Amino acid sequence: MQTVAIQEVICPHCEESASVSLPSEEVDVKVRKSVAAFGEYTTVTCSQGHTYWVYFC
Repeated sequence: MQTVAIQEVICPHCEESASVSLPSEEVDVKVRKSVAAFGEYTTVTCSQGHTYWVYFC
């Protein structure tokens, strides 16, 4: 059975927390207000309607 790694991240606009699934347990996450041209990431939208990007390093 594969384990799913989850980490809490904070919205950079309103500081609301969200859970994000990680591609592996060994990655670091970076929360950004804008999308970058490259890199592995997921998009998050909080309950306030703010969209932000979580990058896996």
